[in-house]
Amino acid sequence: MEQSEVVALARARPWADQDWAAPLLDSFPDVLARTVDHWGLVIERAHLDGVGLPVLEVRRGEHPAAVKFDDAGTDLTQQVRVMRAAEGRGYCRLLDHAEHIGSALLERLGPSLARTTPDGVAQVEVLVDLLEQAWELPLSVADDEQLGEKASQLLAIVETEVADGGWVNGHTPAFTHAATLARALVEQPLTDRVVVHGDAHSLNVLERPGVGHAFIDPDGFLCEREYDAGVALRDLMAELESLARTESPATVRDWHRSQVDRVSARLELEADRVSAWAFVERVSTGVWLHRLGFLDEAERWLRSADLLTP
Repeated sequence: MEQSEVVALARARPWADQDWAAPLLDSFPDVLARTVDHWGLVIERAHLDGVGLPVLEVRRGEHPAAVKFDDAGTDLTQQVRVMRAAEGRGYCRLLDHAEHIGSALLERLGPSLARTTPDGVAQVEVLVDLLEQAWELPLSVADDEQLGEKASQLLAIVETEVADGGWVNGHTPAFTHAATLARALVEQPLTDRVVVHGDAHSLNVLERPGVGHAFIDPDGFLCEREYDAGVALRDLMAELESLARTESPATVRDWHRSQVDRVSARLELEADRVSAWAFVERVSTGVWLHRLGFLDEAERWLRSADLLTP
């Protein structure tokens, strides 16, 4: 695969015409060329499963690997710190980091959990197994966020969209409920924190052939375990949509709560907080996807939040 093809894929992303993207895309051809030269890589394939720059399958001599680039809204240096500390336990193995370029060389893993395991409940089981490993990292690895900081960030996202009006008006009850839950999380933060993954969903889990699975793209900040569990449960959209076609809204909500209760009991977490994080993350994810230009996906996220709004 030629470098020009990778650059073209990056420039075709839905967010490419936004003002903030111009510096990122202008510098990407040079970053890509320097990365390939630095490690002597042959590009074999580019992946666009995420919302950012392409992730590359490459070959370094006879050895397969993958390349991740520093991206808008992510902190590659922190991701590298987490993966280095994990040493392959629960996380993708780091092979090398070119911090001066803004790229990392990683072990090549298999397809994502989203592709191999379409059932959302089964995906949650894999995510929970990995979270138990991920939470074992020493606290010193994390970015030290203040108590309640993550909830404050999510509350700000929700309130900003409500204030702007427009596209969110069709989902006003969901946004109101998300704001109420987020305020409660801000006002009563838990002090028992771990190094959370920060975005524990099925596209951030790849198959490790013959072994199991591994997380990619960790945010790696200090937060309560309930947050990661909430994110893991956030993605049960297909199941909610299917159930809503034949069952009442109350039955849909009860089913989702049963999933929350099951995971919370297994991990010995506070179920109400897990449920709150899952809902707030569901709404804020819809907002972020809308801001990045993934309009259909954003609308689907918010419709699923509507289903769970009491």
